Amino acid sequence: MDKLSTNKSDTRNDSIEAPKLPDEIHYYLWNKIATLELKPGVKLSELGLAEQFKCSRIPVREAVRRLNVEGALDSQPQRGSFVSKINFEEVRKVRYLREVLETRVVLDAYDAGLLTPLIPLLRGMVRDQKNLISFNELEKLTELDTQFHDFFYHLQNKEFVQSHTGRHDIHYIRARRFALGIERSDKQRYDDSINIVLQHERMIDAIEKKDRTALSDELILHFRNINHTLENIVNNEEFSEYFE
Repeated sequence: MDKLSTNKSDTRNDSIEAPKLPDEIHYYLWNKIATLELKPGVKLSELGLAEQFKCSRIPVREAVRRLNVEGALDSQPQRGSFVSKINFEEVRKVRYLREVLETRVVLDAYDAGLLTPLIPLLRGMVRDQKNLISFNELEKLTELDTQFHDFFYHLQNKEFVQSHTGRHDIHYIRARRFALGIERSDKQRYDDSINIVLQHERMIDAIEKKDRTALSDELILHFRNINHTLENIVNNEEFSEYFE
């Protein structure tokens, strides 16, 4: 009787947990792809994932389907699913949207007089970014860079705009890691990462000087920076196969 009761309980738990599996597998793969732990072009093993998560292939296929829709995977008939290459044209489109929308968000906050009182806080953020570069903590620099930009959206409840600025675009996310130097070991990666932080600093200088035109120019320069950096990286044989 006890054994029968236990079996019923196990079955009930299985039915509760099963719907979560596609989400877990999706989350696992998304993060592996976004951080380039799974490199562009790598073939996925649905069987291997099913064994890893101790499940059938059904939840794996559902997760793979979602990742295909999101552009993280390319599935090819008779060949399987591959981690998508970073689409340079998609990165350019997202960058353009980010330039247009975020520049407006920051300038709106400037025009509302919200930025000047926050200069000490913004300078503290930049100081923390420089410290991470000096300790070669470029992975953490990504987080602080994101926080710096997110800050402006929160000032006037404009978080809704972020969904249009590549925040969850798998191509832009991965390209940004290259632009910050995280995936590279050459000396230029330090130049690129410090250049991004110095651009943040010049934005704050413009706010302090009450120079709206300079602030706008620095923002545009900052968002266009990724294009120039990626063009150099794509020409590097070590990484050319990651892009299309």
